[in-house]
Amino acid sequence: MNIVKNKKEILEAFRENSDMMAILTIIRNHGLKDSWLAAGSVRNFIWNLLSDKSPFDCETDVDVIFFDPDISYEETLLLEKKLREDFPQYQWELKNQVYMHQYSPHTAPYSSSRDAMSKYPERCTALE
Repeated sequence: MNIVKNKKEILEAFRENSDMMAILTIIRNHGLKDSWLAAGSVRNFIWNLLSDKSPFDCETDVDVIFFDPDISYEETLLLEKKLREDFPQYQWELKNQVYMHQYSPHTAPYSSSRDAMSKYPERCTALE
């Protein structure tokens, strides 16, 4: 198993991976407020890197979170559909964290993507 020693090496691996850089560019170009690449897409990349596998797995969901009270749940679904149509090589999952507390009983509304991530069971898996 390949041991990545620090954050710098992990970030370098992301920068050297053409798929991850393409995904981050797509996210940035969409201009979503408070957007992050999160969850399985980050975790699996690092796990594959540590396991001496190809870091990017095209079967892994590309989990993008953002926080924008001006974008409705329905608009979020349309944005996700557009991402899937425009970039079908990736398995897009787009979630506006404004609405995600509704899926967790007894959870107060989130104030930002960072706030939402702080409540995730796996908080170590995001790139802002």
